[in-house]
Formats: sequence, C-alpha cells, structure tokens
Amino acid sequence: MKVLIVESDIDWRNTLSAHVGELSYEVSVCSSLGQARDFLKSRQPDILMTDIGLPDGSLLPELASLRQHFPSMGIVILTAATRLEDKVRCMSDGADYYLVKPLKLEEVSATLTALSRRMKTAPHQSTSESEKWTFNRKSGRLASNGVVAQQFTDKESTALAALLQSPNYPVSHTQLFDLLRSGAEEYDAHRIDALIYRVRQKLRSLQESPMQIRNIYGEGFLMLRRSSSVDIVLES
Repeated sequence: MKVLIVESDIDWRNTLSAHVGELSYEVSVCSSLGQARDFLKSRQPDILMTDIGLPDGSLLPELASLRQHFPSMGIVILTAATRLEDKVRCMSDGADYYLVKPLKLEEVSATLTALSRRMKTAPHQSTSESEKWTFNRKSGRLASNGVVAQQFTDKESTALAALLQSPNYPVSHTQLFDLLRSGAEEYDAHRIDALIYRVRQKLRSLQESPMQIRNIYGEGFLMLRRSSSVDIVLES
C-alpha cells in the first residue's frame, strides 16, 4: 500500500516516514499544503497521513473535498490540535482517524494496521449516473430526481452523512460518538445503535431504497448502495 505523509516538522517527518517504511508501506512525503496538492493532482495514495496546520495553510477547509474526490483513500489526521471542535469537524468531513501529537509510533502502527484491514475487506463499489439521489445534510432530506423521498432528524442526518462520507470503510461507534455528542447530551453504544436502527427503518420504508446499512462485526457500520447504478450525492 502507498502512504503519503504530509508533515512540516522535518524531524518528525523523517521519523514517521522511516517507521512507516519499515512496516512495508511505500512512502512518499510532502512538507506543505502546496506540495500535497501537486502530489494529489497526479497520484492517489492508498492512505494519507497529514497534519492539518501546515506552513502555507490549513488542510481543514479542504478535507471534505479530498474525501469527495478520493472516496477510497484512507485519511489519518496527525495533529497537536486538541479542541473537540477540530476533531468533530475532521471526522465529519471524512477523516478515518484523528490522532493527537505527541503520539507513540506504536499507535501509528496500530492505526495503519486497522485502516489497511478495513480497506482490504471493504466491498468494491463502482457508480454510474443512471440513478441519481441526493442527501442534504442540513435539511435532512433524501431526494430522488428532486423529489423528497424521506426526511431525517438532525442527529439521524449526522449519522447518515458520516456513513455516506465513508463509502468503503465502516464507521465505528467511537467516531459516531464524537460526531453526535454536544453540550450535556451524551451518547453511548446503545443510543447509537438505536439511532442507526431508526435510520435503517426510514431507509427500509422506501419502496426502493438506494442504500442499506450493514453491521461489520468489531468495526462499526458500513453504508452499501443497492447497486452500482445508484449515485448518491451528499450536499452540505
């Protein structure tokens, strides 16, 4: 597997690239946002490991676009930013993992192993434009050819958007927990399971649902399109 590391600190970049290389990954490195953009114009790594605060700008505003353009690419954020808002935004916009510096190389190894395993076992899905659906995250409306087919609550929309933004990898309870908790409201595994159940029931109520949610044991939830002819566009 090919891994692109985007990191401005030369010592950490060299340490990280050497370690990842020892794990038998093919490693490329960039030191800035501009270099990463140029790299991704011509090549797609299997996994992107990147800081969000880079010398020439922040990756955060571009994360959702990266996920849209590279839906099968694993994205691991390595950052010193500890604010919950940053983590929630990164996970919501398509990151698979959010690791806070300083971190141990063993944590990097475990993350890459888990992500690689998910990528290898995720079903391959190709899409065409023969059947168009849209899901608007803010309004909670799932529509086909402009006609609203189902309405979801705010929390249901958050969960459904997370699943749609991770088309090839399961979304874990932990990831959903980070996205859903706000203020004094707390979510545990049972509440998340109940929420996913409600989303499932609404999808099943459609005469011909474009997608289904599958439980992946030990990993979380995976969104599957009904067929390769279904194209679902996520609108923010």
